[in-house]
Amino acid sequence: MNRSLEILQELKKKGYKVTRQREAIISVLGEVEHQLLTAQEIFEKILGMGSATNFSTVYRNLEMLLQEEIIRKVELNRDAAYYELNYSGDHHHHLICKKCGSIQTTSFCPLERLGDEDGFIPVEHKFEIYGYCKECVKTDSTIDRELISKSD
Repeated sequence: MNRSLEILQELKKKGYKVTRQREAIISVLGEVEHQLLTAQEIFEKILGMGSATNFSTVYRNLEMLLQEEIIRKVELNRDAAYYELNYSGDHHHHLICKKCGSIQTTSFCPLERLGDEDGFIPVEHKFEIYGYCKECVKTDSTIDRELISKSD
């Protein structure tokens, strides 16, 4: 069974109606896997699918899906928040290029080394890494100079 159907069944079990708008949101996020989308981008993709809805409906449903931990909200120091499906057991972080804005995922997590140091047990964290992607480093010679000057 695909993840979208599992999510819809999970919503039913929790007493939520499975509306075509909720189906569309989950479908859009399921198609892009780990690609982050803003509420506006999700709304535009739903309209592109031929589904009739309005932005406020999409936004309200995103908030409900967030509350039910079906999606994750990622804030990247930008004008809008980003959303992605919350795949259980899939722990990852985001690498954000400061030049082109591309977003990649990485399974590297510095908290894995934390363990229960000093009796502290982490239960949740967010970790985004800002830098430059390979393509931007290749095409922009000023990036190398900036990185070298920061390391001095």
